[in-house]
Amino acid sequence: MNPKKKSKELKRISRENLNGRYRLSMSVFLTVTLINLFSDLPFTYLLGNVYATKVQTVIYYIAEVLLSIVVGVLQMGLIRFHLNMARKKECRISDVFYCFMNHSNRYFGAYIIYYAISMIAKAPFLVARNFFKLSGDTMGIAIALYAASAVLSFIVLVLFPFYLYLVLSRDDLSVFACLTHAIKLIRGNILRVIYINVSFIGMLVLCVLSLGIGLLWVEPYYEQTFTNLFLDVTGELPAVDCMV
Repeated sequence: MNPKKKSKELKRISRENLNGRYRLSMSVFLTVTLINLFSDLPFTYLLGNVYATKVQTVIYYIAEVLLSIVVGVLQMGLIRFHLNMARKKECRISDVFYCFMNHSNRYFGAYIIYYAISMIAKAPFLVARNFFKLSGDTMGIAIALYAASAVLSFIVLVLFPFYLYLVLSRDDLSVFACLTHAIKLIRGNILRVIYINVSFIGMLVLCVLSLGIGLLWVEPYYEQTFTNLFLDVTGELPAVDCMV
């Protein structure tokens, strides 16, 4: 079995992959971001600020859930783009829409499962936000619920980072089999996943200081690095001649 590559080596490979294709990667990220922004605006403007009736409230939340799933499938296309790049295959902006045009039932089903798991983790936070205040007698309950949601979200982050990558890579596995296989892959790699995420915190701070403009450069770099981590875990990357 090939030795695991260190974060520095994965980042070096990612920079090489992005060389000459950074502008294309930025265009793909911008496409997903703009579609997400403009698809959500009508509901946020028309329904998010005016809850005259319970029906409007229900419509608003249903719309938010449906849009979240559609955007999630769109983001799966972004993952496919980076998988193609890392595998030295042709990659193009149209990869973003791949999951809508090919086996869409599989990809929508896979993301609905992932979305449901994520919402379970966020449930304590939603309960605290809507029913408990960070003041008075309910402050302790609210803090406990926020903390529980943070812990559950962290567990989801470290247990299922490879799930959507597997759905896109292993057509021979069902979406549920991909879920269980993703948990198997994370064994022995949890610290690597955490380290990769932590290593980008400094860059994300700079993105905030640049009013988000820096994300155009950082997001493709992060996505390609994490994609190479996935390929390293599954044994698709070549062995390293010397450990960095």
